Amino acid sequence: MLKHILVSLAIMLMTFMSVIAAPGYVIIDASKPHVTVYTSIPKSLPDADIDKVRAQVSAQAGASMETWDAFKNNLNLHVEARIQKNDYPELSIKEGVMAFLEKYEGIPLGLAWNGGIAFTYNDYVYTQKTYQTYLKKPDSVTRTSDRRRDPVHPVNHFGALMSNLPD
Repeated sequence: MLKHILVSLAIMLMTFMSVIAAPGYVIIDASKPHVTVYTSIPKSLPDADIDKVRAQVSAQAGASMETWDAFKNNLNLHVEARIQKNDYPELSIKEGVMAFLEKYEGIPLGLAWNGGIAFTYNDYVYTQKTYQTYLKKPDSVTRTSDRRRDPVHPVNHFGALMSNLPD
C-alpha cells in the first residue's frame, strides 16, 4: 500500500514539475518604446484558446507570440536587445525574466528601457517618465544609488528568483 502511494505521489510530482518547468508560449508586447511586456502562457491551455490568443496578439501592432523554446533560445533578441541603456550591467536581466515567466504564468512582466523591471502602475509611469527625460537629455538620467529607492531595480523584484543577485 505504501509503495502504491509513493509511486502515485512521484507521478503527481513529476507531472506537476513538468507543468511548472516551462510555459508553452510567451506573448511579447513591444508596442511601447519605454517598456516591453512579457506574459507566459501555460502549456495546459487548450489549443482553441491558444488560437484565440494568437489571433488577438497578431491583431496588435508591436506584439508577437513565441513558443517557449523559441523565446528561451533567443533571449538576446527578445530581452537584451530591448534594453536601450543598461543601468544594471552587473545583473543577468534575461535570466530573471526567464525565471519569472517560468514561475508565474499569465502574470505580465514589464522590462523597462533601462533594464529595470515594472510590475505596478507606478513602475510603468516611472519608466515612461525616465524614458522621456532620457530622449531629451540622455546624460541627465542616472541610476538611483540606493536600490531600495529605485522603483524598477531588478533585485527588488527578482531577488528570490535568481541566485546570482547581490543584496
